[in-house]
Amino acid sequence: MTPRGHAIAFRIWQLCKPLGWDCTQSEIADALGEPVGTVRNVIKLKNWGGRLRGTNAQYRSTGGNSYAIAADNALDGYSNHRVVEQLIGGAL
Repeated sequence: MTPRGHAIAFRIWQLCKPLGWDCTQSEIADALGEPVGTVRNVIKLKNWGGRLRGTNAQYRSTGGNSYAIAADNALDGYSNHRVVEQLIGGAL
């Protein structure tokens, strides 16, 4: 992936994580001001397709978003906030 692709991937993650990945590719594209094709390609390269809400309401009942939320929460648990606070000398 190009540096631009990585930057777009970060912006996608930054937008979607607080929303629990409850958004569609077209909503992401609108929010970021990027073409839907670009967003689709980045999501495909990052293998994030299962995290997003599909345009079909039936997909929402399959638990795709809850898996993404659980994975993000588990990864957040790996960070050691106490050590980081000691290193930077303040609270996070």
